[in-house]
Amino acid sequence: MSTIRAALLVGTTLAFMPVAAHAQVEDAPAKDAGQEAETGGLRPIIVTAQRREESLQDVPLAISALDSQRITESGFNDVEDLSSAVPNLNISALWGTSSPKVFMRGIGNNNFNQTAESKVAIYLDQVYLSAPSGQLFQMYDLERIEVLRGPQGTLYGKNATGGAISVYSKLPEDYLEGYVRAGYGNYDAFETEGAVTLPMGDTVSMRVAGTYQRRDGYVTDLGTGEKVNNIDQWAARAILRWQPSSDVDIRLNVHGGGSDTTHNNSVHRGIFDPAQLALGNTVKLPGDAIVDGQGVDIFGYRDPNPDPYVNTYEGPTFANIDLFGVSLVGDFTFGSGYTLTSVTGYETSQRSVLQEGNGAPSTIFTINWGPSDFESISQELRLSSPSGDAFSWVIGGFLFHERGEVDNFYNLTDASFALGGIEAFDQFYVQSTDTYAAFAQAELEITDRLNLTLGGRINYEKRDLDHSSFGTDRNGTNLLPGPLFDINLQESWTEWSGRAALSFDFSDDIMGFVSINRGFTSGGFNTGAFNDPVGALKIYDPEIVISYEAGLRTSLFDKRVQFNVTSFLYDYSDLQVFTFTAGGLQFIENASDASIMGLEFELQALVTDNFEVGGSLGLLDSEYKNFIRSNAGVTEDLSGNRLIGAPNSQFNLYGRYTIPTEIGDFVLRGDFTYTGNRYYDERELVELSSEGSTVNLDARLAWTSRDEATEVALWAKNLTNEVNIIDVVEVGLFGYQNVWYNTPRTYGFSVGYRF
Repeated sequence: MSTIRAALLVGTTLAFMPVAAHAQVEDAPAKDAGQEAETGGLRPIIVTAQRREESLQDVPLAISALDSQRITESGFNDVEDLSSAVPNLNISALWGTSSPKVFMRGIGNNNFNQTAESKVAIYLDQVYLSAPSGQLFQMYDLERIEVLRGPQGTLYGKNATGGAISVYSKLPEDYLEGYVRAGYGNYDAFETEGAVTLPMGDTVSMRVAGTYQRRDGYVTDLGTGEKVNNIDQWAARAILRWQPSSDVDIRLNVHGGGSDTTHNNSVHRGIFDPAQLALGNTVKLPGDAIVDGQGVDIFGYRDPNPDPYVNTYEGPTFANIDLFGVSLVGDFTFGSGYTLTSVTGYETSQRSVLQEGNGAPSTIFTINWGPSDFESISQELRLSSPSGDAFSWVIGGFLFHERGEVDNFYNLTDASFALGGIEAFDQFYVQSTDTYAAFAQAELEITDRLNLTLGGRINYEKRDLDHSSFGTDRNGTNLLPGPLFDINLQESWTEWSGRAALSFDFSDDIMGFVSINRGFTSGGFNTGAFNDPVGALKIYDPEIVISYEAGLRTSLFDKRVQFNVTSFLYDYSDLQVFTFTAGGLQFIENASDASIMGLEFELQALVTDNFEVGGSLGLLDSEYKNFIRSNAGVTEDLSGNRLIGAPNSQFNLYGRYTIPTEIGDFVLRGDFTYTGNRYYDERELVELSSEGSTVNLDARLAWTSRDEATEVALWAKNLTNEVNIIDVVEVGLFGYQNVWYNTPRTYGFSVGYRF
């Protein structure tokens, strides 16, 4: 039995062991922060993961939540930063802010095309964000973040096989308050953030918030002498809140943002044996030799710079993103506590990215992603019964429409000899998606300790695609009599998802649960097939996951310690696998079944009134099953290999120490993250991996005045200046890899004032 499997077995046993000896009586599950502070315990976090306000420790789900203090002190700027705070969550932005890759418990999407919906659903103030270019938004002026792990088939049913991330903005209250903060750091970094709540009468208030960040690049382009991988982005939000009575709460949210940077450029790494290439043979080197930098590409080029932050590129790049959205959320309470909630959302994202596709002076592969324009409209209605009843329920419906228009230009001028003289491909497609769903979830209090939860959702999704591609020269002039292909596809799918759970209160402070969940990710089209007429016609079906979970939630020692453990087993069928072939062909297919076992520990402890520690540990054991792949006449049996982006272990640890003085409080905080080796390809090749485990250490020292109005902070990210590989993509036909590295050490200071 492997170490991981043994740990999972032990963890599953622990999940059912009541530790009643440490139990303390809790008067009410939703005490406010002031009440909890009187007992000297940890601050409670109230979440709405089940569409009701509940204490985090009372929710029978695998959920992590971060409040506004944790978000600010950890220096989180966007969704990518959550990887350092949530077990078994890995988010990378190798394509910059335009296309994040989100993996949770080994489930994610390796597809970098704009129609690639994440398998971890992302919500902003209850509105589903589908387009990748709109998901890695900046985080500022937030109330909390909720991360739900595992398939969320009932209440978050849109392609949420991996989980759901819900971000909640701070809402305006009925009094004047706000803050402003500004900071400066290395690489000439500047950032500012602020917010203010403006009462506008007895029933109306408004909160306006915004942020701006800029930073020079940290990668030197020897071709131009310029710095690339910079930051220049902004975001703003205005929330108008109307509360004509205690039974009506309506929020109009208008938000937007933009980014204008160089693309997140990669490093070039050759894979061919230079001696064999001199003889006219293209032979791939062993993995260790590729990692050591001994390889060359099809032109015999080897990157002469061992420093991963120094490179030579074919030309300048850019990444421009513009986002805009409007949402209207209303809660209406009537009768004896029934609540009707309406969530209406409109989101648009525009993306234009010029990617230096091979990280070298030649033009083997330069891609102009865009312009692309995605527009979505969504409507959700929920009716919930009064809270606190022995039998409670939520029913609802969800409508969603999205239209995406994409125009991509793939420039392969220097490699035209391998393409019959074609220098480029001009790809254009329009995809429309319509989704309709109805759902219901009920909770029955069988006894005063035992609760049953049942939920289900029926989903219908239809997609249409108009997809064409042209073989051109470098200037876009068509070299063929007509299009390479011009197709119209339409497909629809009907699938169900759901949840069944039993939770038991061993005491007022200890709760255990078991559950079965079924989730799915919808099927779709291969829009990445820009030069492959056969692949462009392929339609892939939905993938299905059934999850079995057991968990324990505890609050111990007068609520000074919270310890949670969750074990899970996933049974995957028709797994959607994204393949990037040696010749640059891209396609998704239902290639495999899979199984994933996992164990998650989360700990938060108030050791003394001034010393808080916490952390999480995630363990995974994942493997493909029945995965036989044939490509270019080669058949591979990939069964038993680990899933892409699924490390065997991940460890997060933080410590927070407060030193009270007569002039105010000094707070020292450190956050450490360890992530095991990850593979970026199904074949488990060392040269297509993170090349071992990675670590990261962040630190912050802050002084807050006695009236808590003024704060001055010093901070550092990646304090030990670790160099980590965050992703690798191989283009085998032309003999090179794109390797993306993490951001080197950054540091700076900030000054803030709260009123």
